[in-house]
Amino acid sequence: GWLTLTVPSSGLGSHASHKVVVKRPFHKVYPQGNSIDYRIGCFAPVDELTKLFREANILYWAKALLGFVYDFINHTIADASDPPPFAIPQVRFVEAGLALSYSQGNSKSTLKTGTVHTAFLLEEVIEGEDFTKFIHNMDPDPLLD
Repeated sequence: GWLTLTVPSSGLGSHASHKVVVKRPFHKVYPQGNSIDYRIGCFAPVDELTKLFREANILYWAKALLGFVYDFINHTIADASDPPPFAIPQVRFVEAGLALSYSQGNSKSTLKTGTVHTAFLLEEVIEGEDFTKFIHNMDPDPLLD
């Protein structure tokens, strides 16, 4: 296989060996008659790809909207006669992207060459920073404490 990259000037993937967190969606599969024990199940590739594209698209738009919010705040502060009586928090969304694994196809494979085999959501690794996670996938309520 091979890896084809378009290298961005900054952010995720902007340098070689960029550390990332690799994520895939999953669901719990419960055996019949048992509501406690479960196994982790993967989605079909088409469903997995749909879920990951939606997640990446939401991150893309959220980052753009947050940029508009900070632009508005900065312009409002610049036009004001006095600075605000409080500090404006600086928050951001994690840098992320999609990685698609394509089938190479061979005589034993049932997949056509060029078919998406697996998809992954890649997110930046956040290390050594004063970091507070406000919202996560398991609970949409902000973590303000």
